[in-house]
Amino acid sequence: MLRSVSAQDVYDYVRKKIIFKELFPGARIIEEDLAAELHTSRTTVRAGIMRLHYEGLVVVQRNRGAFVAQPNWVDMNHVYTARRVLELEVARLALPRITDEAIARMDRLQEKLIALEQRYSMAEYVKLNQAFHWELIQAADNEYLEKFLRELFNKSAIFLIFYDNSNSGKLSIKSHQRLLDALHARDEAALLDAVVGDIKCATDCITIS
Repeated sequence: MLRSVSAQDVYDYVRKKIIFKELFPGARIIEEDLAAELHTSRTTVRAGIMRLHYEGLVVVQRNRGAFVAQPNWVDMNHVYTARRVLELEVARLALPRITDEAIARMDRLQEKLIALEQRYSMAEYVKLNQAFHWELIQAADNEYLEKFLRELFNKSAIFLIFYDNSNSGKLSIKSHQRLLDALHARDEAALLDAVVGDIKCATDCITIS
């Protein structure tokens, strides 16, 4: 008898495999194998894979199956261009709304990112980096911006995990600090400038054909 495994479980399982480099860009995801591995049905597996597809981590090709996304430079440029546009609007909306408590949480996440330099892990960096940005995104209080940026951050995770050439979070830590300084000062111009700098920092560290 199949145990209760949800599409969310499948999504989390495959996403974790991608983030921890157990599945690489272009790798085929075989439904039958996943169903056997998770002791669930192919219908449930397919639902989980389709969510990964909608969020840009997986590509589904008709009559061929599902594959881990294998982006090119144009794709990366489009993703970060979209992020720049949306995150600038997030910053404008969030600044008058964000609480001191939320900024304090960002400060603590920044401390964790700094500590991570001693035992650098890209998978852990991706997790902390998204949590850092998510405080600002949630403060903007716009469900559609949150929805679209979740997809873009998932796509960005592939760029960072497989194509980032920095081998360190130092540049990111500096750009995050500029964001924090602007938030503490409640300085909109400085915050918008820091957002642009943060996006540039991310793209400068990625090498992709």
